[in-house]
Amino acid sequence: MQAEDLNLAVHPDFSLEDFSDACLQLTNNTIDDEQVAGILGILWDIQNAKDVQRWNACREEETQMARDLAEQAAEELAQHQRCLRDEEEAILAEEDKKNKAKYAPVPDIEVPSGPVNIPAPYATHKLKKGEYCKLYFFTNVGLAEAESFNASINDEALTLLKADNGQHVWVPVSNSRDKLAVIKDKDLTWEQFGEAAVCLMNTMREHDWQKDRVNMHVKFWTALEEHPWCHSPHNHQK
Repeated sequence: MQAEDLNLAVHPDFSLEDFSDACLQLTNNTIDDEQVAGILGILWDIQNAKDVQRWNACREEETQMARDLAEQAAEELAQHQRCLRDEEEAILAEEDKKNKAKYAPVPDIEVPSGPVNIPAPYATHKLKKGEYCKLYFFTNVGLAEAESFNASINDEALTLLKADNGQHVWVPVSNSRDKLAVIKDKDLTWEQFGEAAVCLMNTMREHDWQKDRVNMHVKFWTALEEHPWCHSPHNHQK
């Protein structure tokens, strides 16, 4: 296509000497040089309008072609990037499947500022189910016994227990151990009672107990702690 923009073409002056030969071809007894220059100008305008129309059409066609090529290239690039991303995700998924520990999510939590108290598996199992559990398991003595328990060795062992409906069932030892050796709630000292209350509250929250139920226990134990008998110098009142 012609590089020069025909829309910018300048109308020539046909009265100049450069066009004298063309004017001579049209000059006769009835048409003088000035009229001939006017006729040539009209003819030039008609031809230039046709040339401009063709030039604009070609220019629009080239522009549209370039636009289509650019869109095609962009789509091919996007498709290539999607393929690469799918391949990377597939590789990561396979790697994650083979090395679960490597890609396990790490919770963004604060480092504990105090000791981490983990109750016995039996007590944890009871709290998860929302059932009553003796306070002994949450005293310092009970927590120390739980810390010395090696769950990795004994977790798979089973023992026969009598269920609430009277039937005997096999359950993991970790869910039933130490129940015969614990101190009953009524025989705990006030010091042991205070130890157990704090630890039990935290464990309840960790196992998503409802807030109103946790607050109910807090109010109950607070009332006991604030009772005058708790601070009485007479042992028989304690």
